[in-house]
Formats: sequence, C-alpha cells, structure tokens
Amino acid sequence: MAQGGPPLITDDTATVEKGHWEINIATTIERRRDATEQEVPLLDINYGLSKTLQLKFEVPYLRVKDADESAKMGLGNSNVGMRWRFFEDESKGVAISTYPQLEFNNPTSSARRGLVDRGAQLLLPVEVTHKLSLLEVNEEFGYLVKQHRMDELIYGIAFGRQVSKRLELLGEIHGNALRNFKENELLFNLGGRYGLTKHFTLLFSSGRSFRRASTGEPTLILYAGTQLNF
Repeated sequence: MAQGGPPLITDDTATVEKGHWEINIATTIERRRDATEQEVPLLDINYGLSKTLQLKFEVPYLRVKDADESAKMGLGNSNVGMRWRFFEDESKGVAISTYPQLEFNNPTSSARRGLVDRGAQLLLPVEVTHKLSLLEVNEEFGYLVKQHRMDELIYGIAFGRQVSKRLELLGEIHGNALRNFKENELLFNLGGRYGLTKHFTLLFSSGRSFRRASTGEPTLILYAGTQLNF
C-alpha cells in the first residue's frame, strides 16, 4: 500500500527495514508572494534500527530570494529524528507511531544572514495509519516547540493508492497554526512515486495554499527527487 513521507509533508508509521538504508535526494521549491526558498539539494538519510525503529538525519542547502533583494545561499538547519511504531494490528490494518525530530542551526553564518531562523525547534508528532477500502490513510498531529518564536501545531492527512506495480499516487492536506491560532496555513499537495528498479524510485509532488497569493501563503510547493534503498 502507498505511504506518507517524501514527497509528501505528512508522515506515516512505516519504518525502514532493519539493517537497510533509505536515502532521499531532492530539490524543493516553496514560492510565496514576496519570497522563494529552494533546497538544492535536500539530503534525507534514514536507517532501520529494528523492525519498529528508524533513525533519520536531514540537511538542505538553501537558496533564498526575497523580493527586491539578491539571492542568498548557504547550509540550512540539520534535523535528526527517530520514528517508533509502538502499535500495529495487521489484521485490522492499523498502526500508530511517534516521530520526535530536533532541528538545529549548523555552525555557519546561515542564521545571521537570515537564511534560517535562529535557534532550535523540537517536533513531537503522532502518526496513525489505517486502510480504507482501496486507499491507505495517514494522519499526523503534532506540537512544534520553538526556541525563539511562538510554538505551533501541525496536522495533516494523506491518502495513497498503488495503481500499478510501479506507480503510487498520493495526495494530502497539511496545515500548521500558531499556538494562539491567530495565524495558520493550509496546503494541498498531489504527487506520486514511480519505481524504476528495486533500489531506485522517482519522487514527485506539487501543491499550494488553499488561499490567495495576497495572504502571503505558498503559491507553489514542489518536490522532485529520487529515493535509494539498499
């Protein structure tokens, strides 16, 4: 069955097989009315520690272009995490996991130059996966603790279907809101995965905010990359 995770924002409960690696290498774009941010590339490395545990390390190289300013480039924040699937009932097709992730500044000038926010942030989410007829549904809810800014709530629901031996089609609705609910964003995203070989898969998705560009929310989010499994 299809899964959440790259190229989607919403994660799922699936872990990399024990002793195996999953490496995603991608280019991403997020365009807003007054700025465009690109990850060129985004490196996402995952390792299966056991049947229910997965380790992750992620870091991007950023290109940020604000309106009326020249583009700035530099190393983005590092992100380390561990996914733990602590409940699974295969007979009912239900699984639950948690995926704590810590994002922190690297010892570069990126925070001082405004490429990334200063300080660390900790994401504490819960993911639920269940089968619904021909679809697999992944739901994620979490709390994002920020060191120097207001905390946020994150939420998402993703749908996937294996339409052929090689192709999975995916879709999601994903949002985030400040803790006081005075600001929020809501996005939709469509994409898929196409398996070229047992070890090599193409990843792609594209979406945008439900709201108009004048709100400052994303008018384009794009993910294009490859996944290596070995």
